[in-house]
Amino acid sequence: MAGDEHVSVAVRDDFVARQTKAKPVPALAELLWNSLDGDATEVSVEFAHNDLAGGMSKIVVYDNGDGFSRSDARALFGNLGGSWKRHIRQTKRNHRTIHGQEGRGRYKAFALGQSATWKVCYDDASGRKAFEVRLLEADLTDVVITEEVPAPERSTGVIVEIDDLRRDFKTFESEDGIQDLNEIFALYLMNYRSVSISIAGQRLDPEKAIASHYKVPLPPIETTDGAQHSVDLEVIEWRTDARRVLYLCSASGFPFDQVETRFHIPGFSFSAYLKSSYVEELHNEERVALSEMDPLLSAAVENARSAIKDYFRDKSAEKARSLVDEWIAEDVYPYRGTPQNAVEKVERQVFDIVAVQVQELAPDLGISSVKAKALHLRMLRNAIERGPEELQLILKEVLDLPPRKQKELASLLQETTLSAIITAAKTVADRLKFISALESIVFDPETKGRLKERTQLHKTSPKIPGCSAKSIISG
Repeated sequence: MAGDEHVSVAVRDDFVARQTKAKPVPALAELLWNSLDGDATEVSVEFAHNDLAGGMSKIVVYDNGDGFSRSDARALFGNLGGSWKRHIRQTKRNHRTIHGQEGRGRYKAFALGQSATWKVCYDDASGRKAFEVRLLEADLTDVVITEEVPAPERSTGVIVEIDDLRRDFKTFESEDGIQDLNEIFALYLMNYRSVSISIAGQRLDPEKAIASHYKVPLPPIETTDGAQHSVDLEVIEWRTDARRVLYLCSASGFPFDQVETRFHIPGFSFSAYLKSSYVEELHNEERVALSEMDPLLSAAVENARSAIKDYFRDKSAEKARSLVDEWIAEDVYPYRGTPQNAVEKVERQVFDIVAVQVQELAPDLGISSVKAKALHLRMLRNAIERGPEELQLILKEVLDLPPRKQKELASLLQETTLSAIITAAKTVADRLKFISALESIVFDPETKGRLKERTQLHKTSPKIPGCSAKSIISG
């Protein structure tokens, strides 16, 4: 097209491959960060569904930022890695902290589609101007910048249109997708409350989804050259489900990468943010994705994991305390007195946490009778302290009873205690064993010849009420 300018940029194939393999949510997040770095206070994402099956056909990102001039576009799109953001750490108008600094976020668009267009409107000294920047995955080395035209009726900002989508990105319109974006932008949106981000008409609002927010300093990172980087941890507990991710962030809280965590912390849904300028340095050197190979960052991650576990263990114990007080008042709590040592204290803390979680999963237990509740808690203590094998055997035998026998057992429990039933059954079983052994002694061909009736058998028979040596011998 006449008037279009073609800017050549050197892009290596391996770099393109890395960008196009980015996961959908982080790829979209990069485009949103670009808008925020452009001083936008309102960013919205819309999806077009034009095909016959109703699948997604286009992704459009709108922002009300300042845009950028045509001459700036040459530098932004023509010098990969030479971003203006490396030297300017705050936005020009609102002085907000800037996220990106390598000029590569725009290429994440090609993880979503094969064609991208930036429609830019900005204020020039001679009036408001507009132009477009176009990129095709088929030739990312050729950046097309159209001739600018006067645009007095338009608002400043950038519209990014992504076409030829790689697939139907249903995740963006799902609750999980919205929650993922809430996690990524949580710290930023909490710091800059005037900023609004909307996805298909639904505004990101992490504060409404937050149950609690916890901050704690961690031991600093000291490098071999003597530099010291402070490390802070922020933990956000969500009201909705989350993936329990530990985000590796800049000191300002911008997530650069994430570490999947395997926390055994039932009942809590959370995201954690490890913030340090050291993470920022690794990001600049393209090494943050290999965090597990960096011993300094690995140590910081382990410190963060320990702090997270401690926090939620304490919170679980606090949550359990009120319910435990209720059990103690009802006299169904399976422990007596106070813990005598540190081991007993930990045992009780573990029991309290597990018992509370069990009751949350089976709320009917909370309204059962006092006897049933006490039995449930005693069995749970036994399973935790001695292993579940004995308890499983007991429960299996009870559950395998036919309905009539279950009713008989329930009726007996109304009249006496389970302990009394077990004691009586054990007495009967012991006596039957004794009779069986005595029968063997009396009638077995090998032993009956050696058995003396007066001096041995008569001394044994009084131990069996209602039985005499004569009756035993006669059968």
